[in-house]
This record gives sequence, structure tokens and C-alpha cells, in this order.
Amino acid sequence: MFRAIRIGLSRFAAAPRRLLAVALLSPALSLLAAAPALAATPQAPAAAPKRFDLPPTTGPYKVGTFTLHIVDRARADRFVGGPREYMVTVSYPIAPHARGARVPWLEPALVPEWSATAAGYGIAPEAVDWAGARRPAIQGAPLLRNPRGWPVVLFSPGLQYFRELYSSLTDDLASHGYVVASMTHTHEAFYTAFPGGRVVRGQDLVETVESTQMWLDTRVGDSRHLLDALTLSNRGFYPGAGHGRLPPGWRGGLDLARVGFLGHSYGGTTAAETMFFDRRFDAGLDYDGRLSTTYGPPQDLPYGPTLAARFGLDRPFLLVGAGVHSHLDSHDPSWPQFWASQRGWKREVNVARGEHFTFSDFTAVLPALGDAVPPGFGVAVYGSLPPAQAVAATRYHSRAFFDLHLKGRPTRLFDRGSPAYPEFRPVP
Repeated sequence: MFRAIRIGLSRFAAAPRRLLAVALLSPALSLLAAAPALAATPQAPAAAPKRFDLPPTTGPYKVGTFTLHIVDRARADRFVGGPREYMVTVSYPIAPHARGARVPWLEPALVPEWSATAAGYGIAPEAVDWAGARRPAIQGAPLLRNPRGWPVVLFSPGLQYFRELYSSLTDDLASHGYVVASMTHTHEAFYTAFPGGRVVRGQDLVETVESTQMWLDTRVGDSRHLLDALTLSNRGFYPGAGHGRLPPGWRGGLDLARVGFLGHSYGGTTAAETMFFDRRFDAGLDYDGRLSTTYGPPQDLPYGPTLAARFGLDRPFLLVGAGVHSHLDSHDPSWPQFWASQRGWKREVNVARGEHFTFSDFTAVLPALGDAVPPGFGVAVYGSLPPAQAVAATRYHSRAFFDLHLKGRPTRLFDRGSPAYPEFRPVP
């Protein structure tokens, strides 16, 4: 393999290098490397483009949403210099009688970028109506009042990925009574859409001991600053750049004494490491992310466990692994190390027939695209378990974890599992 791992958008469809990108995140194979021939030639488009929406939410509340362009002027951006800026999508409970149009899954400025990305996966640009896809959320609707305030959960995506690719999960969690704030980590992510149609494309990432630590430090800084911004918003001040407004009823609507962190892949790494540095976070959930920055062979860099892996946390943390990824397997030494050092509540769930992107919107979207998707590509991305079950189980386990630790609702799910979701099995 390579000592320096360059991961660029221009090489997005190059399976061997994409394998390294995801190897940095999890023990699972890259979705492209798992099916290298699939990315070579896009499939011929169908007569009419495939149309889809994200699946409806399952909670008792409708969901509102808005975006924030946040600028941290106290922190220099270590990618490009100048003040650090990033984008956030907030999902939250709204009244049952609220009305309004559903928001797009992707910002309009991202549609050409994503269409080109999907072509690298073998999905022809004309085969899918990406611009027409909708989330089950209403733009800017008033926050539903809760006398205690709603608990807050932050979300961080996988390395180089972006918050939109997890909307099915975050919107559903909001429908069960949470304010969920999802980040895109600018300059690391493949692309970030800012107000006015400005798109910032990600940089080529070169893996060294120093650079991988910088990527994680930047994510931790974004996460801690976002919680500061949400705290400001709870006092009635708009925390974003420009002259935006908070949804009606926002002031005092958050319970910042109950804060969780949810992440996929490097986002799970971010969740644990942010909790290590910031005691405002009460519970964390890691979907298939190693708790280390460098991993030793085959990258030929020394194994670099995070501080969370080395010293553990004194608050609850859940690991959910795909395939062989488990604290019982030495393939990823960071999970056994974390398991031994973790002082707070800990559990693990394993999805043996899953893949690294089982927990993303790929699982909700790809089955709806039919023959626009190359044969076998879905299994390479989200595994061989039924995709509808994977979506439902990911949502269910996420809310059960935060219901337990942020709302005090008892459950034996993480000890016994659920007969409704047999693919998600507790690990002793």
C-alpha cells in the first residue's frame, strides 16, 4: 500500500484509493473497492429518471428543519487559514397541524456534485432525479413547545462525507422528540454548500500522523463550537452568519443539560473524542468508526489510538459494528482498547451481514432506484441484510440509546436484542 494516502475528488471512482479512504474509517471494505468494476461505466439511463423521497419518519412528531452557516472567528481553519466556517442542518419536533412543503434532500448547489459522484459509482446522471428527492421535514416551522425543553443530539458524518447523506436517520430521531444538529466538516468533506450557491470542494487528504490528528482536532473543534452556538440560540440569539432568523418558539426550547453525540465512521471517532474533551456531552454512539487516527499496517503508519480509546469515558457509549468489526476482533485494535478502558456504561451491537454504509441514506435510497443502480452494488454498500430492516433497526437503536441515557427510559435492547431486528445482535 501507500505510505502517503491521497484521497481526491478527481480520483473518486478509483477503487484502490477509495479503499484506503474507508480503511481510515472502519475495518469494512470501501463501497467502491468492494465492487471495483461497478464504478468504471455508468449504467444506461432508464426511459424516465427514477424518483424517490426519503422514507417517512416513525415518531409521534412532525419534523421541522433549517440550516445554519456558522463562522468561528476565534479559531483558525487549519486547512486554509482564516476563520473556521462550516454548515449545519437542524431537525426538530413541530406541531402535528404544521403545514408546508417538504425540503429537498440535497441543496440545489450540491445536485451537480452528487450526480457526478453517483456517476463514479456507476449510476448514470440522467437515470435519477436527484433534485426532486425530498426529506420528510418542513422548512422553518415553529418549534413545538416542551415545558422541559427538547434534548439535543449532534451528528457527525464519515470522513469526507456530508451531513445530507444521513438525513433519514437524523430526521427520524427528531420525530421522537430530539433537536438534532448535523455538521458537514468543510474542506475535509468532498463538498459543502454554503448560502448563495457557493460550493467549497474538499482538499486532497494526505495521511500522515500529523494530518490525521489535525482532521480529528478540527472535527472536535467544530462539534464543541456547535454546542456553543446552540447554547446561544437557546437564549434567543441567531448564531449563524448573516441575518437569518430562528424558527418561532425557539428561545428556551432546548434542554442543554441533556446532550448526546451520534456519528458514523470518522463521525463516531469524533463523538468519542469530543466527549473526552467536553463534559457537556452526556452520551455517545459510534456507528462503525475506529477510535484511532492511524492504524498501522497496511498504511505503514504507527497505530494511533485516540485519547478516548486510551483512557475511556465515564459516560455512556455504544459501539455498533458492521461485519467483523467488534471489540472481540483484533482487526481494529482501538475497539478492544476502548472496551478495556471504558469506565462508563458500555454496550456493543454487531451487524454481521452489514457493510460500512449500512447506517447511511444509501440503504434507504438505493433500493428505490431499481435498475439505475449497477447489479450487486447495493449489497456491496449496505450488506446482504434486508435494506428496509437495516433502516428501521438503525433508527430504532439510535433512539433507544438516547431515550435510555437522555430521557431515562429503561430498555433491555442492548442486552437481549429485539426479535424485530435479529440482524442487530448485542455482543457480550
